Amino acid sequence: MKRYFFLVFMLAIMSGQVGCNAQEEVPKRVRQPARAGQFYPGDAKELETAVKQFLANVPEIKLEGTPVAIMVPHAGYVFSGQVAAYAYKTLKGADFDTVVIIGHDVPYIDKIAFLYDVDAFRTPLGDVPVDREMVRDIMSANKDIVDAPQMHKEEHSIEVQLPFLQVIKKDFKIVPILFGTPSPASCAILADAILKASVNKKVILIASTDLSHYPTYKDENKIWNETSKSLEKFNLNELFSCLSKLEEKNITLETPMCASGGVGTAILFAKAEGADKVQILKHANSGDIPAPYGDKSRVVGYGSAVFVKTKGVRAVGGKMASFSVSEKNQKILLKLARDTIEKYLKTKKTLHYETDDPELMTPSAVFVTLTIKGQLKGCIGSITPEGPLYQAVQQRAISAAVDDPRFSPVSEKELKDIKIEISVLSPLTRVRSADEIKPRVHGVIVREGLRSGLFLPQVWEHFTNKEDFLSELCSQKAGLNPEAWRDAAKTELYVFTVFAFEEE
Repeated sequence: MKRYFFLVFMLAIMSGQVGCNAQEEVPKRVRQPARAGQFYPGDAKELETAVKQFLANVPEIKLEGTPVAIMVPHAGYVFSGQVAAYAYKTLKGADFDTVVIIGHDVPYIDKIAFLYDVDAFRTPLGDVPVDREMVRDIMSANKDIVDAPQMHKEEHSIEVQLPFLQVIKKDFKIVPILFGTPSPASCAILADAILKASVNKKVILIASTDLSHYPTYKDENKIWNETSKSLEKFNLNELFSCLSKLEEKNITLETPMCASGGVGTAILFAKAEGADKVQILKHANSGDIPAPYGDKSRVVGYGSAVFVKTKGVRAVGGKMASFSVSEKNQKILLKLARDTIEKYLKTKKTLHYETDDPELMTPSAVFVTLTIKGQLKGCIGSITPEGPLYQAVQQRAISAAVDDPRFSPVSEKELKDIKIEISVLSPLTRVRSADEIKPRVHGVIVREGLRSGLFLPQVWEHFTNKEDFLSELCSQKAGLNPEAWRDAAKTELYVFTVFAFEEE
């Protein structure tokens, strides 16, 4: 009997079933610290003391608004910790629950961004939870925003920010991001994904970047002078133009900014959240550090800045959530569509256009419709975002003019008689039956297998009832049985709304 009980007890231990309340816990996936003891102290007490001392050394900062994002360096604390402390001092007492941290550019891989869908990041001060819901929402926004654990495991540009955050804030989560190939378009896509995923969250964005790599001490200060001026202009294209010009100068320079993608994304994110000013806080370089570190013949630059909202209102980027376009940008887009068509008809080339307006940079699904004296001449569009709003308008304008198979291409002579309408689409929503479709409000997509069709909301004006609208959509646009929309088991129905505007 004793032997039987012993065997049962041992089997219970092996199967994890001892104790009436025992539950098997799923082990956490924790990203271990890679640079503790190298870039910053590995001992918890020593690390906390160092961070608090950096913060204490910062004089009182006259903040010019509410912080929305910051730019901080990410070198070893002996080099850049004091510069970083200036930015973190502005976040003391700030109201946020999630911190999006964008680190190094990884330009040799053709992706927009690399996240890490893990439970927590560990430092000597404890574990920092990852906002996995937000991570997944950001990744779902674009196929080129991906989960990449291997890229994060030995990376330092996010890790070194965490002790500062742990000292100034008790409870928060992070979204760890490494940028891909930096460009204004990629910045716009990532910023839009972050904005959409941050609904109902209090988010601060951190752009983790060092500045110029390996010029002389004198040249680095000249480079920072130009870089800081471009930052203060709070203009994405201005920043990228400045960095490009610096790279072309005849000076020893590996890069003027090692994480420009994160800084560019911060500009767009901050503007969309209502920020209207960049406040430069502190600059130094490795040549400023006392011996044995301060080699002035080959230095790295460090700068900190805060993006602030001085007027207490959300910027125009927020309007895209309700799918409107400002009156100013309606005029810009209509003119851009016409000028783009004219340029293409004459040269077969697309008109070059640049902007850093957050509304125009927001990835958008767009249809462009052309008519002559009320008669359709071309209509081409996309149901999913494929680039910034202004680029989508340019692409669809050209396609509507020359690629609609139902019509002959628009000629240069006809262009003066063309009237242009632009429709910006909301995301698609699946509905379970036609009862949920609102006439003259919803555009509709019907899909069965590989066949699908779309009607914009404007098409309702040609029908007197919902049944005829849906039957025509199935038969004319999707090549399905006219009654296919009634079979919810086989046929999918999606609705969307449109913000449309046209030339006068």
